[in-house]
Order: sequence, then C-alpha cells, then structure tokens
Amino acid sequence: MQLGVGLPSFASETHALPPHRFEEYARTAEAFGFAGTWLIEHLVDPPTYASSLLDPLSTLSYVAGATDAIPVGTSVMLLPLRNPVMVAKRAATIQHLAGRRLPLGLGTGYVEAEFDAVGVPWGERGRRFSEALALVRRLLAEREVTFDGEFYEVEALRLEPHVSRPPRILVGGGGVERGGERSVPRAVKERLLHHADGWLAPPRPPSVLETDWREIAGYLEREGRDPSTLDRVALNWLHLVPGVDGDLSREKQRRVFTDRRGADAERTAGAMANQLTGSVEEVRELVGEYRRLGFDELVLGPTTHDPDEAERQLERWDDLLR
Repeated sequence: MQLGVGLPSFASETHALPPHRFEEYARTAEAFGFAGTWLIEHLVDPPTYASSLLDPLSTLSYVAGATDAIPVGTSVMLLPLRNPVMVAKRAATIQHLAGRRLPLGLGTGYVEAEFDAVGVPWGERGRRFSEALALVRRLLAEREVTFDGEFYEVEALRLEPHVSRPPRILVGGGGVERGGERSVPRAVKERLLHHADGWLAPPRPPSVLETDWREIAGYLEREGRDPSTLDRVALNWLHLVPGVDGDLSREKQRRVFTDRRGADAERTAGAMANQLTGSVEEVRELVGEYRRLGFDELVLGPTTHDPDEAERQLERWDDLLR
C-alpha cells in the first residue's frame, strides 16, 4: 500500500495558505516520494468544516504545473454540481497537458446549500450523479458518444483531446447507519459495478471499512464482476504528534480538529472517532490495518492551516509512517 497526501486547499481568509506555500507543500510531497496529491471539494462552508475549499480541477492544474510527475487527483469532486461534458473535457485536458494519469474521484455531496448555490434541485442529486457518472466515463473512454438521459443529452459528440489511457474513475461512498445496522446503499454498489475503476472509501476506521468492503465485494461477485479489478483508495485525516503517549496525542489532535471544524464539540468528537488519532505507534497500527484490508493507497489529509506546521506534518509522515 502506498501513501498519498491531501492538499491543504482551505479557501477562506482565515484558513487559506498563501499560494507560494501551497505550491511548496505540493513540491515537498513530491520530493518525499508520496504516491499522489489529492483534493476534496466544498463550494461553501459545510457544517463539518470551518472553511470552504478551492475548486479542485483549477487547483490541480496549478499543482500539475508546479510539480514534475506526482499524480494529481480528486477525492472527491461533487459531480452533480457540474455539467458532465465539461468535467470530462477539463479532466482530459489536465491529463493531456500534465502527462500523467489523473485519478478522478467523484461523489454525490451532502450539503444542500451547495446545490442551492448552483440551482440543482437537492432531491435530484442521486439520479444526476448516476447519470453524469455514466456519461463522463463514456466520454473519456469512447471516440464518439450519443447519450439520451433524464438530465443530459449529447449526439455524436467527440471529446477532444482524446487520451489513450482515460483517467481512472473512483466512486466515493460507503455504508450508512439505519436502525443500528450499517449497510452500503444499492446506488453506491451499482455505480461501482457499472461505471468505476475503483472505490474511494470515506474517512472511517478500518474496521468499519472492512464491513463496507465485504458487502460491496459480495455484491460485485454476485453480479459477475471480480472485486479485485477495483482500485481501493482510502481517505482520512491526520495530525501526527510524535514523542508523547496516546492520551496526550489525542488532546493535541482534538485542538487541531476543533480549529479546522469550528468550535463545535459534537463535530470534533465525530472527527476524533473516525480519523487517525493517537500516538505514532497507534497510528502505525491503523495504517497497517488499511494495508491488511488490501487498500492500494491511503490518502493522508492535513488538518492544520498553518503553513509551517503543514510541512512539518509531511516530514513526520515521511519519516515515521512511510
């Protein structure tokens, strides 16, 4: 299993890194040999963050120009907010100009205000995502596409530039809790079956993702697809605190998570439950669990918006975890 890094793409005045420090972060990640640089997306301040985030494809273009070869990808980009033809066009353009394959992680979204901002009905988001996903995949893989859907329609469209190896499409999503039981929605499993090259797992403990993957793999096998054909990438957040025990590490991590998510005790508690916390030894054990479960890459997202501390975290991840 490889380690990738999330980019500190906070957009608000209170959390945004200066552009030159953002570039330094990406170049440092490449110099250390991390497997990729990834961007998540939020158009507006979501309930679980203290800042909105930079536009992913625009930012990846910048990162690709500032680095030499490290892969750039989305983890995830909110597909229902966008026209899928333009998503495919921009993804193919980035891959063509960067000369490196683009992992395109796509998700549905969970913040209603983001859909209101672009005029997309909240109740349509699931159907829009499934249809746009199918269209993006075809546009990137085929030379000419005719598509007649509920929301999108194209006729004999040739998307250019045509890339001989299309971007890898990763579908985000995992299980949900209902009535004390956890299950993966059928829509997520169908998207993985028909339209995905890989699964982008949400930031949850390995034990939870093991349950999700067992259900996904069983469904794929019943439908005639070998689960091993899917890439598996896990996303999580980490603020590594060396030289102290687990309790003190968690106290320091709690303060950083609170700053990132706003002064809300419930949100911080949720972050602590799902994200990588504890001493270096405890974090190493968790990373080992992702490896044991067969993930191809674990993406470590930064929780600090201090430029110096963000780069120190990269050094610690490289020195203590890789």
